[in-house]
Amino acid sequence: MTKTYRYIELNNEITAMKDGFYQLEKDAEAVAEFLRFVADNSMRFGSVISRIQYMVDNGYYYPEVLTQYTPEQITEIHRQAEAAGLSFASYMAASKYYTDYAVKTRDKKTFLESPAERYAIAALYLAQGDYEMARELLWGYVHGVQPATPTFLNAGKARRGEMVSCFLTEVDDSLNAINHAVGVATQLSKIGGGVAINVSKLRGRGESIKEEEGVAKGIMPVLKLMEDGFSYADQMG
Repeated sequence: MTKTYRYIELNNEITAMKDGFYQLEKDAEAVAEFLRFVADNSMRFGSVISRIQYMVDNGYYYPEVLTQYTPEQITEIHRQAEAAGLSFASYMAASKYYTDYAVKTRDKKTFLESPAERYAIAALYLAQGDYEMARELLWGYVHGVQPATPTFLNAGKARRGEMVSCFLTEVDDSLNAINHAVGVATQLSKIGGGVAINVSKLRGRGESIKEEEGVAKGIMPVLKLMEDGFSYADQMG
């Protein structure tokens, strides 16, 4: 039997009309209930440094963080991130972060990273040992300057994709070119990039091929190939 969590029930109750109104207050209840679930399923550490050491030793964080900064600097960056009092405006925001961004144990059952900790390690990684730059980056993050999605997702991880957002490629009108474009697109997706593809060179559906009329399949079969490729090469979900 599938277990139903209370925060999911609360989220579903938002659109259940009551006295002619949506129950928007249920969203705040869902956030609180979900964060209790996260707290109950998060790993505890005695200190910032013991957590960082664990993350490095177990292959979650890049090891150089322990040599690029002093323990005091790492601890202070985390203190500043925690002091910012980051919170979630909606259940969907909280769910999105902990589902797609937060580092979890490899069995996906235990959370290893809060939003403040994700910002802290991202700032430390991108500053590459420059403590003052790390402080400036963190200041921007906690005041609303959100890094690009692949940057926020990958910065600081030992096993990570590229920290760039978008790629543009195109497809020429031949089977070899189509196969090449599908391969390139899935490789870019694997490393965390968003991919835009110009398909305007492909013949439209019903056009001729080698003087045979009405045989071209158009762009939709090619797009379906790419969609399947993206679904498969999704950076481990």
